[in-house]
Amino acid sequence: MNKQEFLDKLCRALAQMPLEERERQLGYYEELFDDMLEDGMSETEAAAKLGDPSKIAAELLTALPLGTLVKSSIPPKGSLSALTVVLVVLGFPLWFPLLLSAFIVVFSLLFSLLVTLWAFAVSYAAVVLSLGVSAVAAPIGLVSGMISGSPLVIIGASLAAAGLCVLGALGVAPLFRGLARLSAAICRAFWRGVKSIFIKKEN
Repeated sequence: MNKQEFLDKLCRALAQMPLEERERQLGYYEELFDDMLEDGMSETEAAAKLGDPSKIAAELLTALPLGTLVKSSIPPKGSLSALTVVLVVLGFPLWFPLLLSAFIVVFSLLFSLLVTLWAFAVSYAAVVLSLGVSAVAAPIGLVSGMISGSPLVIIGASLAAAGLCVLGALGVAPLFRGLARLSAAICRAFWRGVKSIFIKKEN
């Protein structure tokens, strides 16, 4: 694929993008192409390094606001036949509930997954905290007479709880950071999936 073929394919794939933004992106990729040619690459090598224009366009379109994608995916007035309009209107009671149900099911599954993961993380942190409280409370209870039993056993249990608390505490921050990144990635993937519905595929 040479430079012009690459840019033409990218331009067609970005047809949904507003004109000004499309021209800006085309100019950016043309400049990238020219820089690679100046570095001694052939046009074929430069095109291969930049990647598939369709995939590049899909990434760029996904970054657009959802409203822009929805608006650009609606055919202009007069481009639909009367039969198509009638079928869409008459089929609305069928296709809209199905589409809405699919959206709700996917959203519910993702939401349930996130709630479960965060509940596990909170439970883990609560266990670590309870071990710390137990490690402190046991000796105090022993000294104050609130707890009866072998002092050696109580002190040993207190030390064991303190050790487990320290070990467990080392994993709390990484667990919550990792879970926050995972949650953000899942939400981004879901939103990208919603947007991809409105991205037209190049013929």
